Amino acid sequence: MGKAVERSAKEMVQEIGQRLAAVRRARGWTQAVLADKLGLEKESVSRLESGKVAMSIERLVMFCDVLDVPIEEILTSASVHPTDEARTLIASLNGLAPAQRAIVLKSAHHLASLLKKEQHRE
Repeated sequence: MGKAVERSAKEMVQEIGQRLAAVRRARGWTQAVLADKLGLEKESVSRLESGKVAMSIERLVMFCDVLDVPIEEILTSASVHPTDEARTLIASLNGLAPAQRAIVLKSAHHLASLLKKEQHRE
């Protein structure tokens, strides 16, 4: 496997772990609580969330089931392809009124501009 592909795969493993950690935190759970629900050690959850260890598909399904989050949401948000990221953003707009969509898009545009400015300062 080439270095670019390895780096990309490693980044994706880390992004999946980060996304799962974000969902866990949104539920108000600690790593210890999630570990207990999964029947794992807290250290295992920590290594999986940090991307130090790649998780199997079976383990990913377990995480998603316990966290009650669709696996597609975890995988698409970790994608390195902008088209997948765009699809995720578009899906988040489903069910919103046009005025609400405009607010979300304006906010996203503003946030992206701020992040770009911050990035250039670093």
